[in-house]
Amino acid sequence: MTPFDLIGLARRAESVEELIKLAEQDRIRLSEEDAKIYFERWHGSSELSEDELDLVGGGFEEPTRGVCPFCKQSDKVGINVSGGGYYCYRCKRPFDLLR
Repeated sequence: MTPFDLIGLARRAESVEELIKLAEQDRIRLSEEDAKIYFERWHGSSELSEDELDLVGGGFEEPTRGVCPFCKQSDKVGINVSGGGYYCYRCKRPFDLLR
């Protein structure tokens, strides 16, 4: 999942709550505050500031998902957008390092 994929979800969503649900379906943990930011950026003004343009100017390589260091499962690991790192949906724990 790239930031552009998250923007696509925000574009499809008709509410902040729907965006959170769509993100969860793609194994992305998104706080209500962050979902509101993504939703309002897409559904608000269509012009980007100079700072916003600078942020999207670089490239992005999707990280490889690994195994949860707590429950040792890999099929339930998603990206934790709100807190950084990763999140295990099986044991409900965030973590930073992939093993």
